[in-house]
This record gives sequence, structure tokens and C-alpha cells, in this order.
Amino acid sequence: MTKFVFHGGVNEIGGNKILIEDSGTRVFLDFGLSFGQQRKYYDEFLGARGFAIIEEYISFGLLPAVKGIYREDHLEHMNSSNPALGTSKKKSVEAILISHAHMDHVGMVPYLRPDITLVGSETTWIIMKYLQETMTGDEQEFCTWYPSFKMTSRQKGGGLKRATKTDVEDEKIERPFVKTQRKKSFRVGNIEATAYHVDHSLPGSDAYILNTDCGTVAYTGDLRFHGYFSSSSKEFASALEGANVRVLLCEGTRAEDAPGMTEKSLEKEMADTIDDSKALVLVNYAQRDISRMVTISNAARACGRKLLVSPKQAYFLSKMLQTKDIPAVDPKNIEVLLPRKSWGIWANSDYDKDAQLQDYSYSYPKPVRDYVFQDSVLVTPQKVASAQKEYVVTCSFYDLGILHDLKPKQGSKFIWSASEPYDEEGAIELDRVKRWLIHFGLGEPVMKHCSGHLSGRELKDLIERAKPEIVVPMHTEHPEAFKNWHRKVRVMKRDDVLEI
Repeated sequence: MTKFVFHGGVNEIGGNKILIEDSGTRVFLDFGLSFGQQRKYYDEFLGARGFAIIEEYISFGLLPAVKGIYREDHLEHMNSSNPALGTSKKKSVEAILISHAHMDHVGMVPYLRPDITLVGSETTWIIMKYLQETMTGDEQEFCTWYPSFKMTSRQKGGGLKRATKTDVEDEKIERPFVKTQRKKSFRVGNIEATAYHVDHSLPGSDAYILNTDCGTVAYTGDLRFHGYFSSSSKEFASALEGANVRVLLCEGTRAEDAPGMTEKSLEKEMADTIDDSKALVLVNYAQRDISRMVTISNAARACGRKLLVSPKQAYFLSKMLQTKDIPAVDPKNIEVLLPRKSWGIWANSDYDKDAQLQDYSYSYPKPVRDYVFQDSVLVTPQKVASAQKEYVVTCSFYDLGILHDLKPKQGSKFIWSASEPYDEEGAIELDRVKRWLIHFGLGEPVMKHCSGHLSGRELKDLIERAKPEIVVPMHTEHPEAFKNWHRKVRVMKRDDVLEI
């Protein structure tokens, strides 16, 4: 018998956390953050208390009440009656099989004890290290665990102080990570698994086929057939055809959507929009979507322009160029737009270089600062404002303030190349963006997007090829749509159990 416990990722987009128990082995498929559940209880100004973060997250359904999986330094601060506390100090889960490093699939990994093995592609590991380098707090310890709530001796004056990460550097633990290889099987306890690289909006994404007591179990993670690496997704689909799949855990983000553009067709439409602009072009897209960055860079180059990205994006791109999981890109056509921060004196000759650099002391993490100020072509907003036809500028919701410095001229355009809002909060954010655009004379955003997920028709085709006995919809708000494509669909709720 194989037991599935759905602690997240059902009746919601993201938050995937599926516990599989088979032949004495317990593994999770992903361990992600549910943004929808988080927004029900927290916002920008109301967050979980640091000492009680695991306890609060369990209370609100953001983390499962499972014994033997959480970091002991935090458990020591929990109420003694909490269901996640156990008498044994041993881990109860062998591994986390990670599909990819989007936060809704890995965002809760930092709360896990450091001896649980993580499994994923090498690119996923690189992205997780990037996340740890560029984010702050214990909750970002994706790859390296540091003990919390420790006291250490003061160097001066005697007595004790709270230990920083520097103080406990000798006590850090590297989380064990097994790197998957394309179509190569591996074992986790008594479970044999095979990873298949698939195309998605984040590099290094994997789908998995598991051999269990109940038969073959397939987990799609997130995937699509219309990106630069669509052939990888097709290899996974072909593998399903002869696998006698008993249970298919299948993502359905766009279960009700018709097929849209491919990355290549999007590139053509982007180029047409850019070419039609008489001045500046700005574009909003997911900050770590390297495929989209390549698409926009290619479109910009076709129109005689360069793409400008943020310092953090430039650092992320430098990491991804070390892998084989990104499309061919011309780095010379991508430069860094360095926005004004703090005093706003960068490139002001009235101040010396050290004073100028102080503008960015707290704006970006040290690895990002070291990279952009040593290895990047830095473009100032003033230069962009004076040469608006030469650039396409990456501009996220959080970068809108730079419009005051860019001073877009008549004929400028703002391209929205991200998913349209799927909840009230997202709609409010888009309305706010539109008010900024109207204020600066840019008008309505031009909507040009290519999804990172399968359409409904593609989902139907995938299920028909796999011929599973049971389909469990994952990562979707429309699980009922699957009933149009398969006779045996199990629609699960959070913490539901399925035994096969």
C-alpha cells in the first residue's frame, strides 16, 4: 500500500507539499509556500513572530503538523502541546524531491531540520543558493543551516550577547543535496525514482516518475510544451506512455485556458510592439524568468535596442550562465540599469566614489553589489532619459519610482509580460500600476505574455498519453475541469489522505 497525504497544492495554485509513505520510506514532493494561505493571515506589516514562526504557520495551515521534520532550534520555543512535537529526535522523512525552485515549491524548506536530504537538479541547487545569498533571515536558509537563538561571549566587556551568523559559522550545516541527472534513476530509501527535466518559466525544473508498492506514480511539477525547452517536456510525456501509470499527480494551473503564445511567437510580437514605440519601452515580467529575459533581449536587439535589467537580475543571470538550462543568450545585449538610491548621488561628480557607493550599502545584498560594481556595464537613469530609443527597461511593480528619473516621452510604452491578476490583491496592484502609467503619459499597459504552464487542451493530451488509473489535480483552482478528461479524478482537500 502507498499512502499520499496532501498537505498543500490542492485546490490552490502553489504551496505543493505531498507526503508519500511507501515500504517504510517517507518522502515529500516539494515543500512550498502557499501564497494564498499566507495572504489570509499576513501582509507587508503583519508577519509571523520570529521565535514562533513554525508554530504560527502550523496553526494557520501554512505548514503541516508532522513530527520529526522541523528544525530543533525552533521547536524548543514551541508550545509543548503542539502536534508537531515528538519524543524522538530522529528525522521522520527521508527526503524532499524538489520539482523546481519557485517559492511556491521550495519556500518552506528553510524550516526543515538540516539532515533531511534535498533532491533536485543542479540548477535548482544553484537557484536555492542564490536565494539564500540575496534574501535575509533564518527563513532563507535553503542550502546552509545556522543554529538560531544562541548566546555567545562578548569580545569586549565580558558577558553574553546574541550570536550572529558570523559567531556560529563553525556550527553551520550544509543541507545534503542529491543532484538529479536527466532520465537517470536513483533511490530514496525503498523508492526508486527517475527525474525528467521539463520546460517551465524557471530553469532546472524536474518532473518525477516513482516506482512504489501501488505501482507507478508520476508527478508533473510545473511544466509546459511551448517554451525553449519543449522537447524536454515531450520526453517526459513519452516516458509516461509506457509506464503503466497508476497515479498521476498533475498540475492544472491553466486548466480552463486555451493555448496561448509560445516564447518564439511572443518574441515576434514583442519586437513589433517595441518597433512601434517612438520613445522608451518598459516591460514587467517575473524577475527570475530567464526565458522571458532572453525573449525580450532578442526582441530588443531586433529593434536595435539593449535590454536593461536590475542589479539582482544581472547577478541571477550570471549564475544561470553557468548552467546548461537556459536558452542561448547574448550577454552583451543585456546591461544593468542602476537606479538612484538613498541620497541619489551615484554618478554625481560632486561626491567621491566611496560616498556614491554608500547609496547602495543597504539596497542590495553584498554578493549583488560586488558583482555589479566589478563585472557589469552600469547605465544611469539620466543616460536612459536622454537616449530613450536605445533601450528596453525592465520595470517591475517595485521599480515604478524610477519613472520620475526616466521621464518617458510621448510614444513610450509599458509592456505587461506577466500573468494577469488571479485574486483581488493582484487586481489592486495592477490598478495601482495603471495609475502610475497614466500619470506619466504611458496609457494602458500592453499585455504580452506566454505562460509557464500547460493549457487545458495540453493537459487533456498529456492525460490521454499517460493513461493513468487515477488523476489527482494539483496546483490548480479548477480541479473539476479534470473530470472532462478522465473518468477517475480524485479531488483532494488540504490534509486529505489517499491510500492505494
